[in-house]
Amino acid sequence: MSCLLLCWTLLGHAGAASFGIETRLLGRPLTAQQQATVREAADRVGALITSPYAPVRVEIAANDCDQGLPKVQGTLKKLLVFVVVKRLGDDVYATGMPCDLRDGSYLPVYGVIDLNADGLSELAREDLLDTMIHELLHVLGVGTLWEAEYRVSISGDTDERSFVRRVGGALYYTGPHALAAYRTLGGQKPGVPLDPDAGHWSGRAVCAEILSGAAGDFTGRVNPVSVLTLGALEDLGYRVNRAGASSFKLPQGSCAAQIKKDASVNPPGAPMRVPQGGFATCAAARAAGASLPIRRGQPGYRVGLDGDGDGLACETGR
Repeated sequence: MSCLLLCWTLLGHAGAASFGIETRLLGRPLTAQQQATVREAADRVGALITSPYAPVRVEIAANDCDQGLPKVQGTLKKLLVFVVVKRLGDDVYATGMPCDLRDGSYLPVYGVIDLNADGLSELAREDLLDTMIHELLHVLGVGTLWEAEYRVSISGDTDERSFVRRVGGALYYTGPHALAAYRTLGGQKPGVPLDPDAGHWSGRAVCAEILSGAAGDFTGRVNPVSVLTLGALEDLGYRVNRAGASSFKLPQGSCAAQIKKDASVNPPGAPMRVPQGGFATCAAARAAGASLPIRRGQPGYRVGLDGDGDGLACETGR
């Protein structure tokens, strides 16, 4: 078998093992502790899924899906995720996406996560763990495969299902499993409220969950993986370990009342440490416990972090 980009053959289920995630590190080297945190995140996310990763034989060309990725040939027995450490934009800490979807199930063959090298050394272990879990869920398709236009298999087949619905000016997630979970939590909207990017739970209505926009404001803890996110995995076709869901409640009132800062990030009464001239990156601002976005005139503001010049630095989430 030969092909230019990727050839893959689904192997028999007889040799299929339980779902696992293999991470391969590229780019700037991580410390031993950071490497261990990446592995822990992969183990945690893999434990949420009870359906097996069916082995698949691949021939992936170099630079396919993302620049700098190596050529891969052979049989994948786990979901392969490249973790590339490199410089990203000031307002971006990390991105994650699936690469090449299987025929029939439209589930990922492999994926890639880009981590911003700038500010990584200043990030607390819990915040790196939180970020990696968040991005691994994106690789699995949560938030990235919710709309039909992105659900195209390696053979070019399309899945017409879409889990995103617009009602008036608002976006909602309407996949049946996550929607049922939202109802059990007391949610009354037409669907689970989404951020404008249609790839995260609303940072205002579903705050401090692993996939909510508000999770981008690091809190010195690992944000909970709730029944909402497990439901979204089920909607994509995964079987899940429901016992793996963390305790979670929809906010009553403002999100600020729900998010409790870890004392180790910025102890009460202790001044926030702000470098002279402002934070180098938004990742560094989050790691220091800064409330984002940072307004012009506030400690830590820097023009270089205010991409559109509107006086608000670090406006975007992850």
